[in-house]
Amino acid sequence: MVLDKFIRIVKLGRLIAHTVILVYVLGALFAVVVGASFDVVKFTIGYIILFSGVLAAIYTNNYNDVAIDRYATHTFFSGGSSILIDHPELMKTTRHVATALYSVSILLGFVCMVVFSYPITFFLYVLLGNFLGWCYTSPPVKLVYRGFGEFTTMIGAGFIIPGLAYFLMRGTIDAPFVLFSVPLMLFGFTISLYLELPDKNADSTGQKRTFVVRRGERLGLLLGLISTCLVIFCFVLFALFPILTVALNFWLIALFSMLPVIVGVWSLMKYHADSTKILPIVFRAVTCVFIVYILLDIYFIYVILT
Repeated sequence: MVLDKFIRIVKLGRLIAHTVILVYVLGALFAVVVGASFDVVKFTIGYIILFSGVLAAIYTNNYNDVAIDRYATHTFFSGGSSILIDHPELMKTTRHVATALYSVSILLGFVCMVVFSYPITFFLYVLLGNFLGWCYTSPPVKLVYRGFGEFTTMIGAGFIIPGLAYFLMRGTIDAPFVLFSVPLMLFGFTISLYLELPDKNADSTGQKRTFVVRRGERLGLLLGLISTCLVIFCFVLFALFPILTVALNFWLIALFSMLPVIVGVWSLMKYHADSTKILPIVFRAVTCVFIVYILLDIYFIYVILT
């Protein structure tokens, strides 16, 4: 009985939470490219801080969205979980687990600041990340219910997550990272739009004011495509002008970033041909963005080692 409860709680956390390491690693590697030294201890502690906060946000969202998830299509990427619907007795435990994970993330952030002599801004940075995760669906803020879901995901996935690793390696958030985070935030915005597509009906029933609920699936796909095009535009600017004086071939990075654009065009064509097949469209579109993260991680490692 206890084991079954434990297994369900673990499943509720969803393994997709571990995909954040792709962007987290990217932040650390970019810091090394800029001139920082890689510290495996700081990197590991930082990932525990990050993963605890991300996992806490997932539990919080499942807890707050249980009524909506009853109508959602459950996928690997989106749709919440049916576990709390089938086992409402786990609601209290879920809330306690989320609280514990937020506490671990914040406490480790404070310890990290003290032990490694980081400025108070590091601890505030950790607090901000956890606050955004909690506010996404929690009352009274409920960002996603007020039309700020895409903005929150964009900041979290493109700035907070890679920025934590960068801060740990570099000791600060500076201009090079802020500039580099712009295309990463655009990717985060794209992912947010794509993940809203399968949940449109459920989100509409639950009165979530997502872009797809307000403007429709077609515009969601189109805006996602435009966002990925802007990513390429950013990297081309970095290649043409000495905005970022780092040893990176931004033409090559722009080439990597064409993959989501190509798939984005294909997705729109597929949607126009058959709008009922939204799930495979979303799966391929989101997967392509993660593939770009992997390619960037590999390329950055190559640059560092050579």
